[in-house]
Amino acid sequence: MNQEQNKKLRSYYHSLVGQQRFLNTLKGGAIIDAGSVKPLFMEMVLLKEEFPDLVPFDPKHHRQLKAGSNVNFITVMGMLSMVLGRLQTALEGSTDVPVTEKREFEFVSNSNLKAIIERDYEEIQRAFISNCWKSVIILCGGSIEAILTDLLLINKTATMSAKSAPKDNDITRWDLSGLIDVAVELKFVSAGMQKLSHPIREYRNLVHPGNEIRNKLDFGAEEAKIAVELLHILHRDLTR
Repeated sequence: MNQEQNKKLRSYYHSLVGQQRFLNTLKGGAIIDAGSVKPLFMEMVLLKEEFPDLVPFDPKHHRQLKAGSNVNFITVMGMLSMVLGRLQTALEGSTDVPVTEKREFEFVSNSNLKAIIERDYEEIQRAFISNCWKSVIILCGGSIEAILTDLLLINKTATMSAKSAPKDNDITRWDLSGLIDVAVELKFVSAGMQKLSHPIREYRNLVHPGNEIRNKLDFGAEEAKIAVELLHILHRDLTR
């Protein structure tokens, strides 16, 4: 597979992952409006035309469904997971180009810290694709903590006067929970950070197996997904 094919596959992969995220936000039961999935199947039609083996069904049927008609949510997500799995396998089998996208963190004031976070973001994606959930959570937690510490140090006066500020005057010693609470209170980031952060607040403890055992820490795909989404929310909030 040449680099041009790799580039196209990566484009399809990230497009379908974006559709998957969108569909996961839909509220309702097992039946959803066909209009919600039309963009997904339009993309799958294009994918099948270029890479027939990656789409083992005919997506044209769903593409032609009209808004107002119903489709089974579970069936659609199953088909999407099948295609994403094949895409991942195809991309992982190529040593030329990894299945990652770069994301810049220009809002980080420290240039060395910024370079580390951008490097770790690419590693987070590779770990997620490989189902290395613990690595994803630890890397996301460390990146979020580093970004928020940098942010609050820049705004130290407001930070120290926040009602939710921990008693320790050294911001660099605050845990992730304290950093998020203050950042939300000061409206540097959206409240979604606070609501979703609970599953990864103990991410530091995962570094030490003893803590993991003593605290009976459970983690898996769902916690890893939340960790990645938190990092994405933070990136979105600080790039506005």
